[in-house]
Amino acid sequence: MGDVLIPSLMTGDCNDSICVRASRFWEFYDLNEETKLLHADLVLIDEEGNSIHAQIYPNAFQRFKTLIKEGNVYNLACFRVRKSNDRYKPVTNESMITLSTWTTVEEVVEIPHAFPMFTYSLTPIEQLPSRVDYPEYFTDVIGIVTTISNIMSLRARGRQNDSLKRVVTICNESIWSCHLSRQFTMQVVHKSRCS
Repeated sequence: MGDVLIPSLMTGDCNDSICVRASRFWEFYDLNEETKLLHADLVLIDEEGNSIHAQIYPNAFQRFKTLIKEGNVYNLACFRVRKSNDRYKPVTNESMITLSTWTTVEEVVEIPHAFPMFTYSLTPIEQLPSRVDYPEYFTDVIGIVTTISNIMSLRARGRQNDSLKRVVTICNESIWSCHLSRQFTMQVVHKSRCS
């Protein structure tokens, strides 16, 4: 297992190792040039359920794409710890890490039974309207999807290319009482491609 847990990480170059699960792994492309990778991102979780956002820049992406698989557990060392991005936080942590060509990755084969798989912070459906245009953290919610629109093209102000959008309506009660419950419509803009 790793030397330290996620909360013990300090800003700067890190010589300690951490043992983490790659809970989520996705790629983020330039909205104006779909083939241009800006960075790949991970949500990492340690054995106590602490989470941190990790980023991989294009020069190191191919290496990590073959080394790290979503859901597996790894010992990571030689990464950089920095302040989290104010406008792109998949988890509530004030720090994040950057994996580089010097980062070492060792897959853990014998994983403790209780090692967490996922991390999330659920928002009650009633609070979703207050999260519209709230960029600080991603929003997790549980609900029943009642309608999904077809994909539409959307060109944001100041953008040269279109983005894809669909409207998803969810409700917070069982399917049988959905028509009586509060419903909320979300506009989902497709900005990244999952690996």
